[in-house]
Amino acid sequence: MDIRDATREDGDELQRLQATCPQGTALVATVVNTPDFFGRAAVYEDHRTFVATENGRIIGSAACAVRPGLVGGEPATVGYEFQYFTALDHRRKGVAKELHRRVGDHLRDRGACLSYAIIMAGNTPSMRLFEGFGFSRHRTLSMPGLAVRKKMPVDDAAHVRRAEEDDYGVIAGLMNEAWGGHELYQPASADSVARFVERTPGFDCDCMFVLERDGRVAACLGFWDWGAVMRVTVKAVNLKMRLMGLFLTLTRILPSFVKAGDTLRQVMLTPVAFTDPVDLSVLVRHVNNLVFDRDVQQIFAVCEPGGDVSEGLGGFIRVDTRMHVYVSHYDTGPQLSRGPVFVDGIDL
Repeated sequence: MDIRDATREDGDELQRLQATCPQGTALVATVVNTPDFFGRAAVYEDHRTFVATENGRIIGSAACAVRPGLVGGEPATVGYEFQYFTALDHRRKGVAKELHRRVGDHLRDRGACLSYAIIMAGNTPSMRLFEGFGFSRHRTLSMPGLAVRKKMPVDDAAHVRRAEEDDYGVIAGLMNEAWGGHELYQPASADSVARFVERTPGFDCDCMFVLERDGRVAACLGFWDWGAVMRVTVKAVNLKMRLMGLFLTLTRILPSFVKAGDTLRQVMLTPVAFTDPVDLSVLVRHVNNLVFDRDVQQIFAVCEPGGDVSEGLGGFIRVDTRMHVYVSHYDTGPQLSRGPVFVDGIDL
C-alpha cells in the first residue's frame, strides 16, 4: 500500500469510489463530491487530500485542513480531519490507519497542537475508528435540521439586505463578539470574510445577508449550498423514518418526504453572527423564503445544544442530530478547556 497526495487526475476515480461508500443508519445515502472532487476541501485555505493506492488502484482517501483556532482560550494552530472513505473490499485492512498516520504527520509538520473530527451520533464504526487513532470525545454539539416547507412571516420592522463588501468588517466584529469565547473559534477579520466568500464553491454575496436595526448592522447570516460541492443521494430509509414520512405527508405537514433514489437539496447556515436571537430568527426566516423558491428541502445549522443559535430557530419543523467533537491533542502545546466549542458549518 502506498500513501500519496491526491492529484487532479485522481478526481474521477475518487468520485466513483465515494459512490460505493454509503453513510448513515436511519437514512442511508451516498455523498459524492461534485462537480469537482476537490471543491469540498477548497472551502479551507490550507488543505490537503491523500489517497491510498494498491497496484495502481485507489483504495481509500482522507482529507485535512490546518487553520488558526483558540485552544485553552489562546491563539493556536489546529488541524481538522474529514472525508475518510475506504473501498469496501479493503476495509479492516489498515487503510484508514495508514491514511491517518500520514494526515497526522502533515498536521504536526504544519504546527497543529491538536486535531479534531466531527462524527454523527450513532456512527459507531467511525467513533471506534477514531478512538483507535487515540481521539476522545470532547463535546457533543447539535445539528438542527429545519424543514423548508412554506414561506414564513418576517418582521417588517427589521431591514434585511444582501451583505456588501463594506459590511465585512462589521460582520467580522459581530462574529468575534458572538464566538470569541468559544474553543476552536478562528477570529475573523474583514479580509478573512472576503477570502471565504471568494474561495467557497456555492457561496457568494448573494448568499449572505445582514439585518439592520436603527441604522446599524445587528446580525449577519449566510447559507452555503451543499449541492455546489456534493451530491447526496438517498439509498434507503428505515421503517421508522418511512412511517414518520407517511404521517407528515398524509397530514399535509410536509408536501413530500425523502425516499430511496432522491437527491437531497440542502443548505448550511454560515457565517452566523448576532447578539439577539430574535434577529437571527428574522434572518433564518428570510433565508427560508429565499431557498424555498429554489426547491431546497432542508436548512442546517450547528450549535451548542440549547444555546442562542438554537433559540433563534423557532417556528420550524425541526430534527436535531447530535454531532460528537472528537479531539486528539499532540504531545506538547495547549489543551482545550471544557468551555463551549465553535464548529463552523463548513466542517459538516
